[in-house]
Amino acid sequence: MSKAPNLLNDDGTASMATALLMSHHGFRRDIARFARALARPLAGDAAKVAALEGEWKSYRATLHGHHEAEDNGLFPSLRAQSAALAVVIDRLGADHRRIDPLLERGDQAFAALGARQADALAVVRELAGLLDEHLALEEAEVIPFIRAAKQFPPPGTDAEAAMYAQGFAWACEGVAEAVLARLNDMLPTNLVSHLPAARAAFDDRSQRVWGVGTRGASRTAAPDGFETR
Repeated sequence: MSKAPNLLNDDGTASMATALLMSHHGFRRDIARFARALARPLAGDAAKVAALEGEWKSYRATLHGHHEAEDNGLFPSLRAQSAALAVVIDRLGADHRRIDPLLERGDQAFAALGARQADALAVVRELAGLLDEHLALEEAEVIPFIRAAKQFPPPGTDAEAAMYAQGFAWACEGVAEAVLARLNDMLPTNLVSHLPAARAAFDDRSQRVWGVGTRGASRTAAPDGFETR
């Protein structure tokens, strides 16, 4: 993978690019965790199997939702702004359609993980390879176009703010606190107010699934400075 881009803009501020890149960080972080966990024997560890099954459901839902948001919102907007991006957007959309069947295979393998650990590991490794190319292309070609967007749409309700906070809590793990402070500067107040509880809940979840919950050191879209065991 080429060098991952910085989460913050060159002037040290956060932008919508920061939010998108933090999602990329989370996808890379957790696919590596799945690969490590599945490479070890799970037979007889019912609690670990159940935890990984549940975490796969969350991961695939987050990844699929991320792609749907791009296909239906971000990419059409960018296509309208820049005809030069059309070829890249077509390639990224095609990647999404390649990834969807792989997620379905993952659903089948993880639903019977105790008996299909090798299948689940094969899916995870293949998905990691696809994501590596896909995210790198998106970061090289799309991210520069959204660095100037520095307003996150305010959630309409408190429940919506809490939902967004859960997503950001997932993306925050492993990211340097200095980056997160600048992210908070950009996010709406009602969303930020939910983040401490959401992050604490996610740390507990991370401990249950991976055996580790951390505050990290990453300043780029690549995981850095924390364990992925």
